[in-house]
Amino acid sequence: MSACAHPTPPARAWRVTLMPAWAVLTVLAGLWQVSIAPAEVPSRGDVLVNRLVRWHDARHDWLLVADRSSHELVVYDARTGSPLQRLGADDGLGNVDSIARAGDRLLVQGAAGSTNVLTLPDLHAAGLVAR
Repeated sequence: MSACAHPTPPARAWRVTLMPAWAVLTVLAGLWQVSIAPAEVPSRGDVLVNRLVRWHDARHDWLLVADRSSHELVVYDARTGSPLQRLGADDGLGNVDSIARAGDRLLVQGAAGSTNVLTLPDLHAAGLVAR
């Protein structure tokens, strides 16, 4: 028998060729995901500032949204997605910029830096927080 090189089987040739390409694609996909990841959510103390808060108890399952286009707080039914209520300047909130939940309170920050505190789930003003 002669000592000659055996050709690489076709299945193994594909594996040898595709493994480096797969590794490069995996690294590129990871870098792309990091680049499109949302920026860090701003926080004030132990309260996260958001534009979306979920509130649920025995009788309610809501998504509370700070709608920056209309500067209103919009309350949606979390199960159906239907809008339930809109609160804004006409309701004494001013221009809604962001919201945060702190226990049974909803902190509503306006664009001018004012903060209103609403009680959950009745959404009545609990007071004004000085800045």
